[in-house]
Amino acid sequence: MGQTDTILEDWAKRKDADGIAWFHADDLARLGIQERLMTVMQNVQHTLRLRRSDKVVETVSSVDAFSVRATE
Repeated sequence: MGQTDTILEDWAKRKDADGIAWFHADDLARLGIQERLMTVMQNVQHTLRLRRSDKVVETVSSVDAFSVRATE
């Protein structure tokens, strides 16, 4: 399973009522992802765009976390 699929699986379990889940460095470690946070964010964002997914990645001016949210 790739990083994006791992993130999306965890997102599905942890998203709030607005469909948002935040990911911090400790979340990536828990998921077994060893790359840097912003590298993972960029990779997930790129993959979601290629897939034309209804999910988006945002930082909302944060440098220590990113969120995934559904746009539906």
